[in-house]
Amino acid sequence: MAIITSTTLDYFEKIAAKPEKKRRRHSYYWNEIINYCNYFSHDDYSVLEVGCGTGELINALKGKRKVGIDFSEGMIEIAKKKFLQPEFKVMAAEEISLNEKFDVVILSNLIGYLDDIQQVFQALHKVCHSETKIIVTYYNYLWEPFLKLGEKIGLKTPTPVQNWLTLSDINNLLYVAGFDVYRNAKRMIFPFYI
Repeated sequence: MAIITSTTLDYFEKIAAKPEKKRRRHSYYWNEIINYCNYFSHDDYSVLEVGCGTGELINALKGKRKVGIDFSEGMIEIAKKKFLQPEFKVMAAEEISLNEKFDVVILSNLIGYLDDIQQVFQALHKVCHSETKIIVTYYNYLWEPFLKLGEKIGLKTPTPVQNWLTLSDINNLLYVAGFDVYRNAKRMIFPFYI
C-alpha cells in the first residue's frame, strides 16, 4: 500500500496550473532532459513516464505508444487537455497497475519526492521486459543551496522537503531492486544556460 503524504500531493495539486510559465523560463533545463531521453528512445518504442506531471516530457519524446502516470488528478487533468496523443492515467508510482511492458521507462525529477524509492523501483518490474531501459533524471544535491536561494527571491517555485541522494545512492537502490546500471551521466553543471 502506498504512503503518499498529503503535503506532497497538496503541493502538486496547487501548482498543477502553474508549471507551463515556469517551465518556459527554465527551458534550457527541460530541453536537455528531453534531448537526453530521446537519445535512448525510438519512434517504434513504447515509453512510460512515471510522475509525468502535466505531460510536457512524455509528449515531446519519440515513441509509438506513450503513457504518462501521475498521482495528481489535477496534473493529469491538465495533461489530457493539453495533449491528445500520450495516454495519461492517475496512478501512484508505488502502485503501478499497468498490464503491459514498455521499452523505455522514465522517472524525471521524481525520486526526491518519493517516500519509498525502493518500493517504486520494485514496482517498475511490472512494466519492464528484459531489454527495458529505465532512465532516472535527478538534479545534483549540490544545487540545493542555489535552489533554496532561487525560491527565496522568487525565481523558483518553493517545493516540499525532498530526499537528497547521491549518484551512488541511486545506483545502489536500483541494484537492490534487481536492475543493472550500465550508464551514469552528469550532463549539467548548472540548470541554466551560461
